[in-house]
Amino acid sequence: MSDVYYLLTDKPNLHHIFPVNFIKQSGIASSIECDSLMNIAYLSQITNLKISDQNPLDYLKEYDEPALEAVLRSHLIPTIILEWSRANALPENALAIFIEQRINLLLEALRLKLEGIEFNVFDMGDRTNNIYP
Repeated sequence: MSDVYYLLTDKPNLHHIFPVNFIKQSGIASSIECDSLMNIAYLSQITNLKISDQNPLDYLKEYDEPALEAVLRSHLIPTIILEWSRANALPENALAIFIEQRINLLLEALRLKLEGIEFNVFDMGDRTNNIYP
C-alpha cells in the first residue's frame, strides 16, 4: 500500500505558483495572468496538494531554507517572490511583476542556450514597441 501511495503522490503536477483560487479570492490578477505558463512550475503531487490554494507568501515560508533560492533559480522562478515572502508583503500587481521577471529569466536562458542564433521577441502587450533584439 505505501508503495502505491508513494507512486501516486510523487508524480509531477503542474502547480500554479500563485494558486488559481488565491488569485480569485484576492483579486490580484486576471484569469489570463493566472493561467499563464509563467505562473506554472512542476511539483510533486503531494507537495502540490499540501500547498493547495495558499498564498505564495505563506507556503514559501514553509520551504524557505538556504537551498531554496538555488532551486527557484534552476526553475527560472524569480527570487523576488521569496523576498516578498520574507517581508510578508505582496505588491498589488505581484503576479504581473512575477510574470515579467520570469519571462526575462526565460529569455536570458534561451539567449545563453542559443548563443550565436539570432532571434527576436515580440511583446504583444506593448503594441507601440513590440520587438526586442
